[in-house]
Amino acid sequence: MLVAVLAVVNTNKVNSKIVFPPYGSCGDPVNTTTCVQSGCHGGPIHTPTAQDVSLLIGTTSTPTTPLDSTFQYLPNTTYYITFDITQVAYAYGFQMTALNPNLNMAGSFTVTSPSSTKLQLGPPDYIGHLHANHTTHSWTFQWTSPARDSGAVTFYYSFNPGDSTNFTNLTAGSNIYNSHFTIQPGFGVGINSISEKISEVQVYPNPVNSAFNLTFDVKKGGEASALVYSMDGKLCRQLFNENLSNGNFNRSFDVSSLAAGIYFVKLNIDGATTTKKIVIQ
Repeated sequence: MLVAVLAVVNTNKVNSKIVFPPYGSCGDPVNTTTCVQSGCHGGPIHTPTAQDVSLLIGTTSTPTTPLDSTFQYLPNTTYYITFDITQVAYAYGFQMTALNPNLNMAGSFTVTSPSSTKLQLGPPDYIGHLHANHTTHSWTFQWTSPARDSGAVTFYYSFNPGDSTNFTNLTAGSNIYNSHFTIQPGFGVGINSISEKISEVQVYPNPVNSAFNLTFDVKKGGEASALVYSMDGKLCRQLFNENLSNGNFNRSFDVSSLAAGIYFVKLNIDGATTTKKIVIQ
C-alpha cells in the first residue's frame, strides 16, 4: 500500500499509517540513499547540531556517555545506545547503521523496545523507528561491538523531526538531517604486538585508594601515552603523553578525584596497546 512505502526513511511524521523507514536510507556508502533521495521526503538535507540530536552510549540501559568520535569501544561488548531527537517537532523518526572500513556490518544491533524500534536485516543491518508518533522522540537499543582487531566503526544516521501538517496529510516534509562519525577500538586492541615494545606492566596497589604506581619496561622506545577510561569507554584522565626511550619506568599517579568504580588504564606505544583494570575505592 502507498502508506507502507511512504513510511519514511529514517524519520517520519506519521499518523498510525507511517510505519518504519525504507531499508538503507540513512546515507551510508553501501546504499547511498537517504529519505530524500528515496522520495519519502523533500529536501534539502541538513547537517545536525547538538541542539537537534543527542546520542549516548553505555553498558547500562540508561547510557550517559556521549557517542561521538571521542568514544572508544571494547571489542565483543554489548552497549546500550540512546538516539534522542532533541529538536522540538510534532512527530519523529530515525535510522542508523554501523560499518567497518570494508563497508561491512560492524557488530550487531538488538531491539530492546519492540513497540517503537525496528531492526531490518541486511547486510548491512539498519535499526530505526517503528510507528512514528507525536510522543516518541527517543529510542534505546543495543549495539554489540565487533570482535578484536576489527578496526574503526562508522555510524551513519538520519532523522526527521516532522511537522503536524505533513504528518496529518501524509505528505513529504523537508526537515531531514543526515550525518556520520567514526569511533576507534580501545582497550586491549593490539595487545599481541605490545610485547615487542613494552613488558612487565604492573599496576599497584589495586584496589586503589588515592594513588597507584604504573611500572613497565620499554623494550623499543617511541611515542607513548597512558590514559584512564571508565567502564563506559569515557576518557577520564591522561596520565602522560611523551616520547620514551628504552628502560624501566615506575610512575605514581593520583586518582583521588575520580569516583569509586572500575576503570581501565590503557598504555600505548607507537600504536600498540595494553590495558590494566583498576578498582578505585
